[in-house]
Amino acid sequence: MKRLKEDVREIRAQLPKEKQGIITYSKNFTLSLSNYCRNNCGYCYYNHRIPKENNTALISEKEVKSILKQAVNYKCKEALLMSGENPDSFKIVKDALDQRNFHCFLDFIRKLCKDLLYYNFLPHTNIGLLTFEEMKDLKEWNASMGLMLESTSGNLFKEGAVHEFSLYKDPKLRIEHIRNAGKLKIPFTTGLLLGIGENLEDRINDLILIKEINDEFHHIQEVILQNFVMKNGICYKPLKPVNLNDILKIVGIARIIFKNDISIQIPPNLVDGHEIEFVTMGVDDFGGISPFTQDYINPEKPWPQINHLETICKERGFQLEERLPIYPRFINKKGFCSESIKKAIDNIN
Repeated sequence: MKRLKEDVREIRAQLPKEKQGIITYSKNFTLSLSNYCRNNCGYCYYNHRIPKENNTALISEKEVKSILKQAVNYKCKEALLMSGENPDSFKIVKDALDQRNFHCFLDFIRKLCKDLLYYNFLPHTNIGLLTFEEMKDLKEWNASMGLMLESTSGNLFKEGAVHEFSLYKDPKLRIEHIRNAGKLKIPFTTGLLLGIGENLEDRINDLILIKEINDEFHHIQEVILQNFVMKNGICYKPLKPVNLNDILKIVGIARIIFKNDISIQIPPNLVDGHEIEFVTMGVDDFGGISPFTQDYINPEKPWPQINHLETICKERGFQLEERLPIYPRFINKKGFCSESIKKAIDNIN
């Protein structure tokens, strides 16, 4: 691990001096639109569950307005739109959309993104697999988009494994989605979910795959390395839970593979108390941190206070800086930022 850390330090030293020691985050809020999902992943706490009263077929207009009001007060800039995958394949969701005069879930997303831009919030949409045409449609209204690669390991589809009942987690489909985002010049976030049945070789192969896709399209802003956290109410119980050293090791390997071309993000609420260990191993982004909405994937893990992160970074010689959901290099890069997004950015600045 010591040699890995030294290699990482040499790579980070190649950055311009003014960028060395900078750790970024985005002040965001989450709109959890629908937790109905056509996949049934063994590790998931988010998808539609029993009892039914805990589910959301479609977020209400009242809740959206309440969240936007709070987002204004907290001076958030990013709106994370998340949902289960293809929720309108369920009748209950389709009926809710019909009642509000939306033809499909994509129509709802498009309208919501336009409304968010009106209030100068920059949308980042991550709602599962989309077709090329659907992504092209949403590009105009999104600062960036995302889809976790998670893992390409075939072992995850075996009987009893986490993706046994999740046909749409087929790695070929997710790779195609990430590549299509590149073809469309969409600033993009992807990542790995660690500890769901993959091994170290799988993780390294996936990082190399992400690098190869980015070398072709140059559209990947950041890669999230997210550790699975066990919780009540889900069926998956790993035989060998991922530990701190496992995560630190793959972070360091990722930095060596990506050099300084792609940011590496770790969710700070999942590594509470160890943030600086990850920063020194190559993490340079803490991702979206909300002052008031929860982490819907890991609701038992509250987001840290931003001033707390500022303090611990400063104590170790790092500087925490707020960023937008679209990285600066993409704003004026030809084809990567729509006029709608540029207008909202100008209003924010």
